[in-house]
Amino acid sequence: MVAKSEKSTGFRWKVDFNSRAKNSWHNPPNLANPIGYCDDFERMPDHEQEDNNAHLIVKRSWDIALVPLKQVPMNLFLMWMIGNTLSLFPIIMTVMMFKSPIASLFSYKTTFQKLEGSHHILQKIVYILSNFVLIGMALYKCSAMGLLPTHPSDWIAFELPKTRMEHAVGGIVLLS
Repeated sequence: MVAKSEKSTGFRWKVDFNSRAKNSWHNPPNLANPIGYCDDFERMPDHEQEDNNAHLIVKRSWDIALVPLKQVPMNLFLMWMIGNTLSLFPIIMTVMMFKSPIASLFSYKTTFQKLEGSHHILQKIVYILSNFVLIGMALYKCSAMGLLPTHPSDWIAFELPKTRMEHAVGGIVLLS
């Protein structure tokens, strides 16, 4: 009984796929416009679009320039986590800390080539300096691990290595 009344009255939201012609899909029935739709929408003038595009290009260039600085906290955390021991994992991580900024420095032209214009000088300087910051952090890590020759005994054969003045041992008292 309900099915007969549905067929006879026909709901507005009901679509009968059997009775529609193939070409009527391109011309839907008159439906109300969705919420927020406006027929008298005026197109934005071209000079405002150009200003907006220039703003977006500058914003994108700053995003690219600050990418290496966003790696600094992660590298600091990794430097703390890997410690100062000489083993395979810390050495690999230290090499990767060198490799990434050096590769970025060699490819900075292709990085900024994606953007239009030549007004990215300040962004390029920030990008290069932030990569040098990452290289400096890697050099500090190498120095803390004892991989850099920073003492005269590393260079001169007759110079004695630096001797420690104190040794700290915790928990046990040693009697001599």
